Amino acid sequence: MNNEKKKQLLKTALQYHNSNNLESADKIYQEILNDDDLDFDANHLHGTVLSQNKRYAEAIKYFSNAYEKNTHTCELLNNYAIALRNLKAYTECEHMLIQAINLDKYFPNSYSNLSNCYLSQDRYDDAINILEKSIELDLNTLKSHHDIASILYSKLSRSSDNDFKNLEYHLDVLAKCDDKSVISSCALMYYNIGQLEKSLKLFKHSEKLYSDSLPTADTLRKISNKNIIKTFVSHEFEQIRHIDSDIDGIRNMKITQEFYDRLEDIYKKSPNQYIDEDYTFISNLHRIKYNKPPQVKKNYINESLNFEEIEKTYTSSNPEIVIIDNFLSHDFLNELRVFFRCSNIFKYPYSRGYIGTFLGKGMANKALLEFSTELKMSFQKIFQNYYLSQAWAFKYDAKKEGIGIHADDARVNVNFWITEDSANMNPKNGGMIVWKKTPKHDASFQDFNSLQSMNRMKDEIKDTDFVKVPYKSNRAVIFNSKLYHVTDEIHFKDYYKDRRVNVTFLYK
Repeated sequence: MNNEKKKQLLKTALQYHNSNNLESADKIYQEILNDDDLDFDANHLHGTVLSQNKRYAEAIKYFSNAYEKNTHTCELLNNYAIALRNLKAYTECEHMLIQAINLDKYFPNSYSNLSNCYLSQDRYDDAINILEKSIELDLNTLKSHHDIASILYSKLSRSSDNDFKNLEYHLDVLAKCDDKSVISSCALMYYNIGQLEKSLKLFKHSEKLYSDSLPTADTLRKISNKNIIKTFVSHEFEQIRHIDSDIDGIRNMKITQEFYDRLEDIYKKSPNQYIDEDYTFISNLHRIKYNKPPQVKKNYINESLNFEEIEKTYTSSNPEIVIIDNFLSHDFLNELRVFFRCSNIFKYPYSRGYIGTFLGKGMANKALLEFSTELKMSFQKIFQNYYLSQAWAFKYDAKKEGIGIHADDARVNVNFWITEDSANMNPKNGGMIVWKKTPKHDASFQDFNSLQSMNRMKDEIKDTDFVKVPYKSNRAVIFNSKLYHVTDEIHFKDYYKDRRVNVTFLYK
């Protein structure tokens, strides 16, 4: 194979690789290796594909071949180091990354990868120091500040005062950016260190950033499963119609008759009938129009609960799980029903017929954050020193499947239901099923929380005991969040006010 042909093949392969078509790219890399098993680029890039597919031990052979050519590049050294870190060869990983920094101190990935190498060994101070060097060189500044804040935040329970002040310094720097994901993350960290007002301010900023980040009409047009868009449009129309009815004492959101008629027209269409103008209209529907929070209360949780007995049940069960009825105070339950019915914050539809809202995307408010604090204080033996890591609410179509089998990356899961019992057509179902099994210790998030892993997860739990919890309004299920769980069969009345709503808070 002459050099020109090899050059063209590599160009084509890289196009595949950059578009995440790893299989097509790798066929070309292997074709080149069959002709020349010592080719630097083919060894490096084939090793990278293997590493991306988590075949780290196999990848090492090809990285080593490329490395021995003595044509060292920062890209090779970093990719080689990532594979070594995943094989827990930390000394060799560190050596590769220091070599990369010496080769080009302005190559940004070397610093974040070296930080990850140190974190894998619990060398927190070394990880922070290398990220601070990255900041000094003005490399990946925002990410480095965020990574340092995350490191300090993750070890709060054993931090010194200086660490706490250092965390606040990095959070204050990050709070000035306009990256919606970073702002949302900082808001949550501020809440967990007791800075409620700063947290609320940043959550509102995050909400606006997400609300203003509209999907393009072209993005919507390219969604293959158009029922996802239908789920979103249906909820928007039903919610606005509900608000306009004034049943909850809330008037319309300055919606014009023209807007309402246009939305109703799209609502009545089949998704395959959408035209360009429809997609443009649907894009603008993603902007939050109305978000009145629930009222702040003295108490959010039912004061008559036997808190000691609930803690005892949870901590003594194996695996950890407890079911609590009459969980919320009557006043707060009613506040949440109105809030989740009327707040125009459900902007994230899923293929299985439900739609969600999240903390940094409109759900965060003073009442819900104070509820989280009261929850932790009321059940200290359950929550120990864990921190709120995420919260969401999902609203379901009347007869769709609901959330598939998965586990969550947290220590404690608090899941509660707020729709009135009269909406549930089958009182024996409609809740959730929790299996007494967790993912393997080395499983990645994708392994236990993705549609692609659904069949494998079903195989894992097929002979496992489970707890079936029927739906009941104001019932909470608190359990080890790493346990596999799924929404049970749903059959609710097909009216907007009767949509099943569950709220989830995660702690880790």
